[in-house]
Amino acid sequence: MKKLASLAVLLCAASAWSEPVVIDGGAFQSPLVLDDEVVSLPVASFKLDAVQVSNRDFQKFVEKNPQWQRGNVPGIFSDHNYLRHWQSPLQAGEDINDLPVTRVSWYAARAYCESQGGRLPSKDEWEYVSQQIRQLDGISDKEYARHVFSWYSNPNSENLKAVGSGTASANGIHDLHGLVSEWVEDFQLLMTNGDDADLLTSSCGDTARFMANYDTASYATFFRYQSRSNYQPHTTTSTLGFRCAWSL
Repeated sequence: MKKLASLAVLLCAASAWSEPVVIDGGAFQSPLVLDDEVVSLPVASFKLDAVQVSNRDFQKFVEKNPQWQRGNVPGIFSDHNYLRHWQSPLQAGEDINDLPVTRVSWYAARAYCESQGGRLPSKDEWEYVSQQIRQLDGISDKEYARHVFSWYSNPNSENLKAVGSGTASANGIHDLHGLVSEWVEDFQLLMTNGDDADLLTSSCGDTARFMANYDTASYATFFRYQSRSNYQPHTTTSTLGFRCAWSL
C-alpha cells in the first residue's frame, strides 16, 4: 500500500510539471544598463516550463528528428561534445533519463522548443522570472548571492539531480538556480546606440561598467550575464541545459 501511495505522489508531481507555468507580465528593471534611455523593460505574460528539459524528453525529440542525433549534427551547429555523455545516439541511459539534458547547443535547444510549439525564453523573460522568484519567495540579496556564487564555484556536473527535485518557487518554477545554467534566446550582451548594436563579449572588468547597482546581489546576476556571453551558439557543456517558453 505504501508503494502505491508513493507512486501516486510521484505521478501527481510529474503531472504538475507537464503543463508550463503562466508568468504574469510586468515592468522589469534590467540588472545591466545596456541603453541609457531605457529605465525599465516591459515583459508580456508568457508561459515557461516549470522544469528543465530532461534527457528523456530530448531522447524523444532526437528519435523523431534524426538530424539532431549525435553524429548527424553539422559542426557549425554543435561542437564535438554534443550529447557525448549519452549511451548511444538514440539512448541517454536509464541512470540519466530524469536529469536535465546538457551538452546541447543553442541551435539544438532552439530546435527542440520549436518542435514543442514554443521557443527559448528571452534573456529579459528569464531574468524577470528570477527577480519574481526572489520577491515572491522573500529571498534576501545575501541569500541569493550566496546561492548563485555557490553553484558557479562548484557546478558539480558529475552529481546532477533530477529535474524538479528542488522545491517549487511561489510561481511554480523549479530549480531556476542551482541545477544547471540555461540557454536563452538572446544569450549575448548587447550595447545599443540607435540602430547600431555591438556585442559585449570582453572581460568582466569591462562589461561590469554596465551594472545598474554595485552590490553583491547585482554582481551575482551580472556574473550570469557575463557567463552567458562567453558561449558561442554551437557550445555544449556539462552544466548547460534549457527550458522552453511560449508566448500568450
